[in-house]
Amino acid sequence: MLPSFCKDIVTRLRPKTTESRGKTVPDWSVAPDYEEIDGCSMQPASTSLSTDGRVLGISDLYTLYAPSDADIMAGDRIEYNGLIYEIDGDVRVQPTACRLDHITINLRRYNG
Repeated sequence: MLPSFCKDIVTRLRPKTTESRGKTVPDWSVAPDYEEIDGCSMQPASTSLSTDGRVLGISDLYTLYAPSDADIMAGDRIEYNGLIYEIDGDVRVQPTACRLDHITINLRRYNG
């Protein structure tokens, strides 16, 4: 359980799946399943500007701290304040000895 100041609400988006060439793959072309998760904390991590001269783009990174029982996994997306972030990496379980167990998730949004 995270501290009481963690009051952000995020929406977990999970894609439906489809068969492609004998494999089950995510299908974002149809409306995903969603679940609102409260008791979270969204914290800005970093932002960067592409400077290679070909395409102007901004990468925006956040860290999401969510309750340990939140149904979030790699491959999902997170919506927060009207913006959609992709999960960058795996969902990490953070056990503690003082009842502050939670999960930590790196998020990325690219605009460009």
